[in-house]
Order: sequence, then C-alpha cells, then structure tokens
Amino acid sequence: MTTEQSVEERAWPPRAAHGPLDITALRSSVTDLEQQARTFIRQRPVVAVLAAVGAGYLVARLVSRGRR
Repeated sequence: MTTEQSVEERAWPPRAAHGPLDITALRSSVTDLEQQARTFIRQRPVVAVLAAVGAGYLVARLVSRGRR
C-alpha cells in the first residue's frame, strides 16, 4: 500500500455535514484540556517546565531560520 492509496481511502466528511459550530461543546472541550494541563503541571512541574523550554527553543529556531 502506498501513501497515495492510504490518503485516497480515507473518507473525509464534507464540511457542510458538520453543521454550525457548537460553541458549548467547544468550550467544554477546551475546559477539559485546560484541567488536564493544570493537573499535569501540578503532578510533574519539572517535566512541564522542561517541555515548555524545549518547545520555546524549537519555535525560536524555526522563526530564526525563516528570517534568513
């Protein structure tokens, strides 16, 4: 199976099938993600800080390469 075949076989629903955006569901999902992040940070603060530093470093490298 090639990459092209696997992409073609995916059945992506059309955008119109989703209907209007449900703001309450979106807000609930974001709130759940925020709670999970807060719990992770409380349980593993060192890992959270190291992950933030690593992500910041990667973003800074990508931005600096884009300006060359």
